[in-house]
Amino acid sequence: MAVATYDLPPTAISSALRRQAEYLSLPPPSCSPLTSASKSLRTRPRPIPNSYWATPFLVACEFPYCPLTPAQLTRKHTKQKLDALLAAGVRTFIDLTEPHELFPYSPHLAARCALLGIDPADVEYHNFPIRDRSLPDSLALVRRIMDVLRDAATRSRIAAVHCRGGIGRTGLVVGCWLVECGIARDGADALHMIAEEWKTVEKCKRFPSSPETGPQFEFVRAFQRSGCDIHEEKHPML
Repeated sequence: MAVATYDLPPTAISSALRRQAEYLSLPPPSCSPLTSASKSLRTRPRPIPNSYWATPFLVACEFPYCPLTPAQLTRKHTKQKLDALLAAGVRTFIDLTEPHELFPYSPHLAARCALLGIDPADVEYHNFPIRDRSLPDSLALVRRIMDVLRDAATRSRIAAVHCRGGIGRTGLVVGCWLVECGIARDGADALHMIAEEWKTVEKCKRFPSSPETGPQFEFVRAFQRSGCDIHEEKHPML
């Protein structure tokens, strides 16, 4: 498999790492559903092995649902990844997969919430389909995703963004959001931040980079902010 790479000058890498360390060392907001206000993103447990905290209000992950077999249903330790995300405080789900690409989980959200004692009315599901290993059909689609993430952040809601494997499409959206919210200065900066977090993900040994394809890297590198800086104006801890 071809691996897309990119290069940044040492000074840019150092600057990106400093800013990344600053926001990752911040505690989660007091209004977060998470129980320990003293935990930073670096020490906050990831909901599932193939996930990482991109910001205090955004977790990036792989597809979180798979129908259980009758045998699995009889095992008390068998849990859905979806349950782990809900238990971690996720209340906004952003699904980047195409219809019929995988078994849909949106029809089961209410039932999973009920099992965990969560009001289903508090949980939102958004589907913005992007073809696997491809780019969004339009910049307008990406802006719509940014609007949902902005809304979640301003309401102090934790969102989860995922595709199938949490690699290509997910990395693209996370990179754009890091630029959009002001954590990253530009797309190259965002890509380096993602690379650092991706090293900690379980599947990194099999899939060494996120996003996944050269065009996806270039999309993030070229992405421009719309002018609304959540990081500076709304949530300094974002």
